[in-house]
Amino acid sequence: MTLRHTLLPGLLLASLAACTPWARVDSSSRVETRTSDYRVELPLGWVKSTDSGSGTFITRDGPALNTIVIYRKPHDAKLPRTQRTTRADMLPHELAELILAEWRGNDATANLEVLSNAPATLGGQPAVRLHIRYRNERGLPIERVMIGMVDAKGRLALQYEAPGIVYFQRNLADFEAMAASVKLQAP
Repeated sequence: MTLRHTLLPGLLLASLAACTPWARVDSSSRVETRTSDYRVELPLGWVKSTDSGSGTFITRDGPALNTIVIYRKPHDAKLPRTQRTTRADMLPHELAELILAEWRGNDATANLEVLSNAPATLGGQPAVRLHIRYRNERGLPIERVMIGMVDAKGRLALQYEAPGIVYFQRNLADFEAMAASVKLQAP
């Protein structure tokens, strides 16, 4: 085998790895700010997708093991399954009913069990905290926590999901700290 045959595949692999749309969250990239909207501190050591146009997507051990998603949608953006929208005057428990209906309309989470549905705050505003468990197609229990709220700009939600066996509890504190760090910007 020639040097060219050895070097070429190595260079190709190195260049592909450099194109991966992920960036490690460190002290210099920890604060995620959406202009005129919100500011949040991401957990250190996680990796952030640099390719997510619809929100912020982070993971610690890979998307199959744990993810946190932050998304902000305007009120007129319909939810994909129920085709319903939110309103600025919607109460947190109404948002919870809407989100649960959306999740139940998804084949992957149709078998969900609601572990808790409680009032919360997000950025100092009234919100809802939903905690569910469902089983994936292989029977693995998956847990999800979503903290969401509505305001004049639309709906804002942070969602954490991981297998319930080990990963969920291991990184739940990171999610809770991140949710507590949310600061809404003045319009």
